[in-house]
Formats: sequence, structure tokens, C-alpha cells
Amino acid sequence: MNAILVICLNPTFQRTMVFDTFLEGEVNRCTHYRLDASGKGVNVARVIAELGGEAIHLTHLGGPRTREMLDMLAEDGIEPLWTDSESPIRTCTTIINSSRGTTTELVEEPAPVALQTDGKIRELFTQALGRVSTVVISGTRTAGYSPNLYPDFVREAKAAGKRVILDVKGHDLERSLPFGVDVVKPNLSEFVATFMPGTRVLEQQDSHEIKDEVIKRLGQLYDAYGTSFVLTRGAFSVWAYGDPGFFELPVEQVRAVNTIGCGDAVTAGMACELHRGSVLAEAIDKGLACGKANALTLRPGTILGA
Repeated sequence: MNAILVICLNPTFQRTMVFDTFLEGEVNRCTHYRLDASGKGVNVARVIAELGGEAIHLTHLGGPRTREMLDMLAEDGIEPLWTDSESPIRTCTTIINSSRGTTTELVEEPAPVALQTDGKIRELFTQALGRVSTVVISGTRTAGYSPNLYPDFVREAKAAGKRVILDVKGHDLERSLPFGVDVVKPNLSEFVATFMPGTRVLEQQDSHEIKDEVIKRLGQLYDAYGTSFVLTRGAFSVWAYGDPGFFELPVEQVRAVNTIGCGDAVTAGMACELHRGSVLAEAIDKGLACGKANALTLRPGTILGA
């Protein structure tokens, strides 16, 4: 089976800090912490590797910690395909409050990439296409890339007969759909922000009151582009639309250790199953099992436990 190419142009180190309690405005000492290679694409690629697949991760790196990131990717069985962006790799921080069972994410915005990075990434993408049969594009582009980059990737991949799975939002998603995207997996909040302006949904909100409106919009998009949609809703059931229409899959309730990377684990599980020839509902089931496994681990973007 050919490899899966996972693209994410927003790499990060992820520092996870666990506190017995956390008080804003006070000195807080963590009981446990860890540092991992992360970003949505790294999380997806790592879970694919853990599932026994071959993951190639296309990204940019830069700054004094590049070697550290490459060593971490090697340890996780991820093949990096990268160019020097001349921009340092950011660090994002997860704060876990054990007493309240909450996970809080502190996101460091990335520095823009150098002007030549866009062209080099395009060259690497074209080179990699011959080795893969599935392309996953995940996450937001760092500043400095062309707004047409992701749509151009989708057009080239579909012209080459590749399966394309997107976990993106906004203009990147809207501009990519006309080129034949196979599956889109945003969360409901991202879907609503992209396709239902004027409506706002939080990532952990049930939002059953807008279900009929969402189904209608999903049907319109499926009829227009033939693209299947899988909308995750945190701890609530997944809403999906494909052949033969709308369906809903339950999410098993667990006491999460760390929710960071759960959506990426779902994407990875789906990508592997679709890559192996499974139908969409089967792929979602596998994705949800991966998301559950991720939720039960401290490490983000893994199904192995840590």
C-alpha cells in the first residue's frame, strides 16, 4: 500500500503541563509535564504510523530547534519532507487542571515564512505525489503562503488520481471544493463559521437546534461538489453526509485525560481506513476509536498511551 502524504504548514512543539489545581494570578507548580512534536499534521501522521501505515509529513521548519523537531519525528516513525522557512518553530502549551478535569490550550501564533518557502513547498509536494495514493491536508496555513496554495494542491492531487481528505476551514476549504475533494472533516464550529455565516457554535456545544439547517447545507454542498462531510462535535455524536445521505454516529463518553489531538486522531483513523478501501461509515468508526484512545492519553496525537 502506498504512503499517505500529510500536509500541515503550521508546525509546533507542544508542551503539556498537569496541575492538581490552577489559580489565575498565582504561582502554579505542575505535577507533570512533557514536550512533543505536534501541530495537526504531526498528530495525524503519528497516529497513521501507530496504525501501521506509512506517513510522509510535508511541512516547513526553521530556527535553532529544527534538529530537535526532526529527531522527534524520527522517533515517531514519521518521514519528514520539509524546507527551511527561516522562521522559528513555535511552542503551544496545554494546561490540564486535574481537580476540575479541564484542558486549556495556549496557542502561540507562528512567525511568517520566508518569501521563497511557498515555491519550495510546491516542488516538494509534486515530488511526493508519485509515492502516495492519499493526501491529507490539515490545519491553517502560516502567514506567507499564497491563499491559492491548498486549492492548487487539491487540483494537482485529483488530476493525479489521488484521494484527498481535508481538515481545514474558511477560504482554504471553500476554494478547494470545486476541484473534487473526497472527504472534509472539520468540527461543527469550523463548518458553521465557513458555510453558515451569522451562526456561531462553540466546539463543545451540542447545538441540536441547528441540526436541520446543517443537514440542509451539507446536502447542498454534496450535490454541488460530491464531497462527503464528517462533522465532529466534541463529546457529542458525529454528523456525516455522503452516499446515501445524512447519518449520525454516537461518540462513546469517556473521562478524558487530554483532549488535544483527538480530532487529529479521528482524521488519521479515517484516512487509514479509506486508504484501505473501507466505506465512509466504517472509516468514521475507526476514526472515533482513535479519538477515544487519544483522549485517554496525556500525550497529544497518539493512540498508544503515554
